Amino acid sequence: MTLIDLGEQRDTALPSGPGPGRLLRRWAPALVALLCLLTPAAAAPWPTQPPSATVPASPDAHALFVDEVLLVADSSGPDAVPDGDPVPRLAAHRLPSGRPLWRVPMPAPGRVFHAVRVGDLLAVGLAGDRTTPQVVGLSLGDGGVRWRVEGQLRGATPAGNLLLWGSDGSGASVLRSVDPAGGAVRWSQPLASEDALLSRRDQRVSLLTVLAGGRLELRDPDTGAVRAATAVPGRSRMLTVTEELVLLTDDSGTLSGYEVATLRRRWGVPRGPADQPEAFDCGVLICIEDGSPAIRLLDPATGAVRWQTENAALWPAAVEGRLLAVRGSSGGDAEHVLLDAATGRPVRQLGRWRAGAPGMLSADGTTMHRRQRDGRYLVGRIDERGEGVRVLAALRGVVGGCGAHGSVVVCRHEGGGLGVWELPGDRDREGRA
Repeated sequence: MTLIDLGEQRDTALPSGPGPGRLLRRWAPALVALLCLLTPAAAAPWPTQPPSATVPASPDAHALFVDEVLLVADSSGPDAVPDGDPVPRLAAHRLPSGRPLWRVPMPAPGRVFHAVRVGDLLAVGLAGDRTTPQVVGLSLGDGGVRWRVEGQLRGATPAGNLLLWGSDGSGASVLRSVDPAGGAVRWSQPLASEDALLSRRDQRVSLLTVLAGGRLELRDPDTGAVRAATAVPGRSRMLTVTEELVLLTDDSGTLSGYEVATLRRRWGVPRGPADQPEAFDCGVLICIEDGSPAIRLLDPATGAVRWQTENAALWPAAVEGRLLAVRGSSGGDAEHVLLDAATGRPVRQLGRWRAGAPGMLSADGTTMHRRQRDGRYLVGRIDERGEGVRVLAALRGVVGGCGAHGSVVVCRHEGGGLGVWELPGDRDREGRA
């Protein structure tokens, strides 16, 4: 098992060694030479600032990407009442132009925490500290309210139906399927939220995995019908569903992998010290945070530990066969390193960046940004070949708070409001940070 230290260098390809687990600091002499060789590329001029549009918004507004629409939930924006209670507003803007579509009073108390588009309808989930969560169906054309129901929006199915968590009136949790046309309930099932996992593909809920009554079930999210089922040990708990496996733990302290295709139990291994560890897909492997200092990476075929790391958050990178490791993040810039997913070997240091920001409720996972000493705000993407972070724009007048969706980046302006930029393509002549 390999323990990995992510080191301190910047956007540098790391030479391969005889085996995994080499500390990055041990490569310092070689990195000095490599940095000299890479200086011409690193010094390439950055792209100029692309044209932008400005979307009105207060400093505490929340923004959310929904397909080609930017939703802005604002409690104190341009339409606030002077010297009185602010009038919460919800606005929609077309992307990438930033053209306003509509601006209406907030259709329910609370703030937007999720939204999906189905045809010409926007289903918007709202919740507040002392209010019952609601889902409101809005017309994409004018923001008019078509229907509203209580519950928490969890997504849309391949057929366009909406899935909501709610209560049956007695306090028990219920999963409901709602028709987007009018909000009518198509089917419902009493389920505790911890006993159901919703797997997504292409931004739609593609599979409903249910654990109930000592049975593990796979259900059709559009109809609620059971596709497959198998018996599992009593008091089992679901952790996650990957492309291949459903991961469960039970009271015996075992972590088990069940095949999604057949529900056959493929393997079982000790789960670690935590009663309910965290598990998530890490590309070709499975990441397990089990209460110990290290993240374990398991082989999905056998459950065996392939490698582990103690000092980084991990998630799949845009580059095939790579993981993105992030160290030292506390809301600001953090060291980003590309690792070989199979071995954990560091492949390239990407430098200090940040991805996403509070109040910008979505990001694409590949776009990064950071402030330079001269005040410019760099926006870049991880190169598909794993050669570094390619800078696509050098913005001025930006305070941060950036989010990205496809070719569009939205950041907070120094003078107020949100700036919208459509980034150029990933061309060879663009600079590299």
